[in-house]
Amino acid sequence: MKQIDPSPRHRLDLIPNFCEARPVLSLAFIMAVVAAVLTLSSAAVGKGALQRWLLITIYLQWIGICSAATLCWARRWLRYARPGVVFFVCWGLLVVIVTVISDLAYRFSTYMHWDFALGNQGRITFILRHMLIAALVALLLLRYFWVRHQWTMQVRAEGEARYQALNARIRPHFLFNSLNSLAALIQVRPNEAEMMVEDLADLFRASLGKGLQVAKLLEEIGLCHAYLRIEKLRLGERLVVEWDVPEDVLEWPVPKLILQPVIENAVHHGISRLAQSGVVRIAAREIFGRLVIEVSNPIPPQSEPTVHGNRVATDNIAQRLKLIYGGGARLELGRDLRLEGGVFRARLVLPRMEIPETASTEQD
Repeated sequence: MKQIDPSPRHRLDLIPNFCEARPVLSLAFIMAVVAAVLTLSSAAVGKGALQRWLLITIYLQWIGICSAATLCWARRWLRYARPGVVFFVCWGLLVVIVTVISDLAYRFSTYMHWDFALGNQGRITFILRHMLIAALVALLLLRYFWVRHQWTMQVRAEGEARYQALNARIRPHFLFNSLNSLAALIQVRPNEAEMMVEDLADLFRASLGKGLQVAKLLEEIGLCHAYLRIEKLRLGERLVVEWDVPEDVLEWPVPKLILQPVIENAVHHGISRLAQSGVVRIAAREIFGRLVIEVSNPIPPQSEPTVHGNRVATDNIAQRLKLIYGGGARLELGRDLRLEGGVFRARLVLPRMEIPETASTEQD
């Protein structure tokens, strides 16, 4: 039996990525705050306090910068190490860095005759004292990173599980209608029946995908075309689709299967309840750095029986948006009675997000 270890990316999440500017700036801010606290806790006042604060700040910032640079350099070598090895190697590196900088700081302070910075400590005492402090602080800090990493992994796993559960709840009513249409087509129009099977396969392949998948809008539109071809075979001339999607938004990253359920609602609750033909309009625009997608369909006559269950799909979409974007995306629904007969409009507002690396194809 092969033991499965966490992927290298997840192991490196044990410590912040100090190769990026944001963690380095955060570390510099923390060091400045610590320097201020140490200065205020001392008995120095006036000019002596200012000099002490300046020296402590320089001392701690050098420790922070050297530690960040070392952990950034070591990141590539720790890529395939076990989490325990990553923990203790980082701890050892931090202690060594503080020891070396403490020795250099003592020598420099002695050369400059800065007695207020050293007190009555000897060189060995000064170095051992700071090394012990560094060992304890680094141990607590890395322990905090470890616990935070475990919590992050748990939240990520729960989020992906919820996302997959929501994906599994995507309403399959069109599947049964499609299978009935497929059975009728096999004898009279076998070529169209074959295309219908391929479109169904594409849709279910996307719905069974793992993780918080993100794809380009162009790919999502391809899945929508596959779904609409199936409905076109079922509804015939009653279904008319109009697309208004400029090329400059086709590369926009969107969650998979976020648009198809919206269009499915428009067909199921709008077009299928009309006696005559109806138009489903899909438009997309980039507005103030966000992708806005609108799907509209005619409002059926009041005499038509009401079809329940619309909230299942829309709640599903809203929850998936919450999982992926937090509060940065939204789904809006409403009637627009300004047009003749009125239309029902669904609007997706999505901020830009990065397309993650392609998932591994190895069997889980």
